[in-house]
Amino acid sequence: MYCIKKIFCCKNIADEFIEKFTQKTEKLKVGDPLSEDTDIGPLVNGQGFETIQNQVNDAVNKGAEIITGGKRVGDKGYYYKPTILKNITNKMKIYYEEIFGPVASIVVVEDEKDAIKLANESVFGLGASIWTKNFDKAEQFSKDIESGMVSVNHMSVSDPRVPFGGIKQSGFGRELSKYGMLEFVNVKSIRFYDKILHHHYVE
Repeated sequence: MYCIKKIFCCKNIADEFIEKFTQKTEKLKVGDPLSEDTDIGPLVNGQGFETIQNQVNDAVNKGAEIITGGKRVGDKGYYYKPTILKNITNKMKIYYEEIFGPVASIVVVEDEKDAIKLANESVFGLGASIWTKNFDKAEQFSKDIESGMVSVNHMSVSDPRVPFGGIKQSGFGRELSKYGMLEFVNVKSIRFYDKILHHHYVE
C-alpha cells in the first residue's frame, strides 16, 4: 500500500471494489520489518507518523469516511494500521499531498474519462497504474495519463530493464535501462556541411 496515493474508481464498481479491497487490507500484518510474515513495517520516524495522522484527521474533519485503520498500532515505534478512506474530495490535504504511509484514499468517479481528467490535475507525475480487463482501453488510457510510468494491472515498480522517472513535480530525466545510462554520458555530435556525401551520426 505504500505506493498507492489515490484510487480513482468508477461508481458502477465502487461498492464491490471497496468491499474486496477492505477484506484484503484487513488481513495485512503490521509488525517487525525483519519478520518474514510481516506485510507492513513502521513509518520512518515520528514526523512521518504525525504527517500521516494529520492528513487522515484533516480528511475525516472534511467529510471523509474511514473504512478501516486510521490509528496507531501498539504503543512503541511508529506503526500505523493500513488505512482506507472514501468520500475523498479535492478540499482535503490527502487529495493533493503525497502520502508516505499505508493509507489509500478512494475517489469515486463517474467514468474512466473523469478518472483520467482528475488524475492529470495532480502536480505530481511519477507513476500510475490502470486496472482493467479491457486492454484496448488500457492502451489508450496509458497514453492519456500524464505520468512518467504507467503499469497495467500491476503496481508501478522499479525494473533495471525499464526507464524509471517522473514528470511535473516528480522530477525529470530517467534512470535505469539504456535511457538511464545516457543520463551519465556526454553526447558528441559531428555533422558535415560541405558537398561530401557523408552520413550524419551521433556518438
